[in-house]
Amino acid sequence: MSGAPIKKVLQVHNRYVWSPGGEISVLESEAELLRANGVEVDQFFVDNEAEISGIGNKIKVAKNIVWSSDSLNRVRQAIQKSKPDIVHVHNFFIHISPSVYKACNLEKVPVVQTLHNFRTCCAAANLMRDNHTCQDCVGKFPSPALKHKCYRGSLAATVPLVLMQQVNRWNGSFTQRCNGYICLSDFAKEIFTRSGLPNPKLHVKPNFATDHGASTKPRENKMVFIGRIVDEKGPHVLVDAWLKAQPQGWTCHILGEGDMKDDLMAKSKDCPSLQWHGWVSKEEVEEFIQTSKFVIMTSTCYEGFPLALAEALSYGTPAIVPNHGAMPEIMQTPNIGFSAEPSNPDDFAKVITQATQIPDQEWQNRSQAARQRFEQNYTPEANFQALIEIYQKVQSA
Repeated sequence: MSGAPIKKVLQVHNRYVWSPGGEISVLESEAELLRANGVEVDQFFVDNEAEISGIGNKIKVAKNIVWSSDSLNRVRQAIQKSKPDIVHVHNFFIHISPSVYKACNLEKVPVVQTLHNFRTCCAAANLMRDNHTCQDCVGKFPSPALKHKCYRGSLAATVPLVLMQQVNRWNGSFTQRCNGYICLSDFAKEIFTRSGLPNPKLHVKPNFATDHGASTKPRENKMVFIGRIVDEKGPHVLVDAWLKAQPQGWTCHILGEGDMKDDLMAKSKDCPSLQWHGWVSKEEVEEFIQTSKFVIMTSTCYEGFPLALAEALSYGTPAIVPNHGAMPEIMQTPNIGFSAEPSNPDDFAKVITQATQIPDQEWQNRSQAARQRFEQNYTPEANFQALIEIYQKVQSA
């Protein structure tokens, strides 16, 4: 590794109001990891409001999405108080804005940003439109975002996002002021490179999971789905696929809540092998992963880096995933996991049938390979090493 020792990190994050989400989980896990390895961590958080009322406030927020001078000054004050070796930004939307990079430049502290989503090149942040993946704005002027009102179905809400993207390209904030970016996968790095972010500044570091050791519990003929029961997670794809496949002697367990749950439960009420559990505790989730033969994900969107996959690999549990985004890369399909055509219940049904019919020895081989992949790539130790190396590269650039 190069660069001076990293003794203190200032994490900067604009928290979402609607959900704690995966981003804050990753941020807190990294903070805990850094502290456990002797690195001091300070945090500067800003919270989004549940609702913004009044035309004046809405105009102010729209302006701040593009560039917030107030947040620039507040971040500078946080840096002056913390005196970190590096600033690590996890989210700047809505209030912090890309002005955070200039604040770091003015205080002469290197700054790195984890790209948890695709907001720098997609107004919706998830590369989806009309329930399908979409890359129409990647590397181009985002006129499709304006045409289709991609942020909350509103042109007025989408315009500030497009201005944020374009103004901060033109003024060099994205290309020059930020010293480095962390991508969660090679897939994401390719997207961000095409979007115009400087490739030498893009570093791949996946998320990680606690290492509990490979599961020693007896495996049952069951699969487990973990996630919100909302459209982009594809629970409707799973239900339709399972109703078609219904492998004999197997059960599928769905852990989560969401606005699609009631309708999907009604649709599957005559299928006892499809079982709904709602939200369960972290310990129960881990129990399901350890005792199931497969985790199954049917997301219709490009997931950033689902922590459930890292957890699955840690326990030696292969997964069935859609064949898009980073998921085949994470699960190393077809050698460890299986993949199916996204949003295609018929193909998922075929893959479910295929997975449930493999010999026990093949499943054991896949399980061992899953555990080995975790040990090589997704342990806390490997993640700390990768994170410090990125910090020091950014520091020395």
